[in-house]
Amino acid sequence: MTGPARVSCKSARRPAQQARPSGRKGVDHISDNNNDPPPDGVPHRLLILDDDALIGETLQHMADFCGLEARFVTAAGEFFALLESWAPHIVAVDLVMPGMDGVEVIRQLGEQRRPVGLIITSGIGERVMDAAERSARAHGLDIVGLLPKPFTATALRQLLDEARQRLPSTPPAFDIAEPAPQPAPAPTVDDLREALARNEISVAYQPKVHCRTGTLVGFEGLARWRHPRYGPVAPDVFVPLAEANGLIDDLTCQVSEQALAWLATLSGADATPCGRHRLAGAQLSLNVSAASLGNQALFAAIADHCRALGIAPQRVVLELTETSAMQDPHRALDNLTHLRLQGFQLSIDDFGTGYSSMVQLVKLPFTEIKVDKSFVMTAAESEESRAVVRSIIELGRSLRLSTTAEGVEDAAALAYLNDLGCDHVQGYGIARPLAADEVVPWFVGREREREARRLAAVHALGQLDTPPEARFDRVTRLARRLFSVATAAISLIDHDRLWFKSRQGPMLDGFAAIPRSAGFCDATIETDGARVVADARTDPGFRDNPLVTGPPFIRFYAGQPVYSAQGDKLGALCLLDTGPQRFSDLDAARLARLAESVTQEFARSGDADADDPAWLLDRDVFQRQAAAAIDLSRTLALDTALVRIHLLDLPRLNQQHGTAAGDALIRDLGVLVNGLASGADVVGRRRGSEIAALFIDPEDLDILALCEALRLAVEGRNAAQADTTPRMVCEITCAHIPATADGTLDQMLRAHPLAPAVIVGA
Repeated sequence: MTGPARVSCKSARRPAQQARPSGRKGVDHISDNNNDPPPDGVPHRLLILDDDALIGETLQHMADFCGLEARFVTAAGEFFALLESWAPHIVAVDLVMPGMDGVEVIRQLGEQRRPVGLIITSGIGERVMDAAERSARAHGLDIVGLLPKPFTATALRQLLDEARQRLPSTPPAFDIAEPAPQPAPAPTVDDLREALARNEISVAYQPKVHCRTGTLVGFEGLARWRHPRYGPVAPDVFVPLAEANGLIDDLTCQVSEQALAWLATLSGADATPCGRHRLAGAQLSLNVSAASLGNQALFAAIADHCRALGIAPQRVVLELTETSAMQDPHRALDNLTHLRLQGFQLSIDDFGTGYSSMVQLVKLPFTEIKVDKSFVMTAAESEESRAVVRSIIELGRSLRLSTTAEGVEDAAALAYLNDLGCDHVQGYGIARPLAADEVVPWFVGREREREARRLAAVHALGQLDTPPEARFDRVTRLARRLFSVATAAISLIDHDRLWFKSRQGPMLDGFAAIPRSAGFCDATIETDGARVVADARTDPGFRDNPLVTGPPFIRFYAGQPVYSAQGDKLGALCLLDTGPQRFSDLDAARLARLAESVTQEFARSGDADADDPAWLLDRDVFQRQAAAAIDLSRTLALDTALVRIHLLDLPRLNQQHGTAAGDALIRDLGVLVNGLASGADVVGRRRGSEIAALFIDPEDLDILALCEALRLAVEGRNAAQADTTPRMVCEITCAHIPATADGTLDQMLRAHPLAPAVIVGA
């Protein structure tokens, strides 16, 4: 029997595993031929440390086969002696060793700054190997890859080939007695004190956007210091220096004053035609040190500065690290609650990197959790990092906190976070930190690109200038009834016009489209949430709008964006009224849920025969839409009603007169139901011989009167037919289903009948 050679090891009962390369990008390969020796004719050298001589010998033979010169040792002392005298290019270190284990060997390699590539081998498990890899990277070592035991000859050869290709043929000379290089000169506390006195600390602004849609949320203000002698000084250097020397409050105050003044000018920035409303509402995040948390005067000064500049505190997010929030949880609870009462948003930064108590954490009044970039940037390679990211996002959702992921570098990371339901993202994949004068040009350029994509999505939808459809009219009819407004509509926003796919109510009679510049919906798609204008006559952004000062005299508006499957904003589901109205958070949640149903309708193809008076949804589509409607009603805490008409003798008619006669009977019944139940939210064939009409929020409807009208219509139809035409024999049932009801549709029909069944036509 032949097969891949197996290597015996301490964990021989474990299945063979694949070698894991380091994942580093941009490696320059010396040769495409894996068996070529190095250019100078000297093979690469591999030193193996493994206390199992059989494994060491096997690794040595395979390395020789791959064109490397290899030696193996079984003790750490021999390993370091050969490291000194033989100068290998690559070392392979087993983690489980008697005496000095592999982790200690790795630590000493890092301390000695050995210029070698490292292969980590072990049979102890993936999580421990991942931890050892992170430790080695933290010590500055170059990781070639991981080799879990047991392994196949093929897996080992692939890893050794990669190791040989990526390393130079001659290892850098290394003298163990050579003194460590002196660290670069660093600024002193006096330098920092002088920089603060001269206002030399500047602020860079890194954008934060919605994960799904890309809509701008705001910016994080990041302190920057360029010293005339030392050049740019990293925040990791000067922030601890400020904390250790009592300068952190001065630093925070200087950064916040500068950033808030910038935010005030940003609100009035000329970003037309792109995003003028979005910039005016952008948030600003400011980092707060643990050392400043007890300084009430500092936060009072920030609040005073906001008031002086006309900035709502709700637009300011104060970011605290997990560690700082938990150093004194009782003091943190008092101070953070006070800040929330003033309106400030609170974010817990770098979440997952500290050691906080979850019980204590959930008691603090945070509004946002930020996922640390160390987990986001390693999620593609590390299952542990993916688990942490997933858990933090789920925690945020369960606590009703928004989640922001830092360190988003590419489209793959963005897609992954979107799939997890992350709310916001920031990182170099979105934009690097920007100087103050770079922000508006960046924003305008980006918004123009997004608008071009959005318009392409609107036109690709194929809905502009198409006839009304019942599936959209059902939503606007429900919205008008649910919110008690004069008019509800679904708009699609084109280059220079708002075109209405559906409109229910008198205010838009004669307005198939309106100029985009005058439309409230254009402002709606600049945000991802509800856009509410409680009283347009007093709103500075809309009081001079021609649709407010003239027909249709809009006084109240609420709109929620609707999307393509790719997240582009197509238009809005909007509510209009001629009088001012209040709009609660619950109303906004209901509008968002209705808008989601519009998004779902845009994602599926339309019904070509919907204009036929006898047209009915087929059974599969009816079941799907009825389930969605009931789910929607539960979300909105609304009851539903169902009217069901069962053709009792359809099987007999099909047998005696053929299926054509049965189809004609279904068609006649469809005409009756569509005519009398035109206000239904879903109408269709529930089963082969059943037609059903479902109503959401039927409070103002007389369902029993509808059933009686259907009974009379069936009797009238039968009386008008010739004796040779098959008669309709129907059972009419109805039910009023509470929002809290559960079970299948049949179960809910039986559990909540509105009246006894009625037989007609017998």
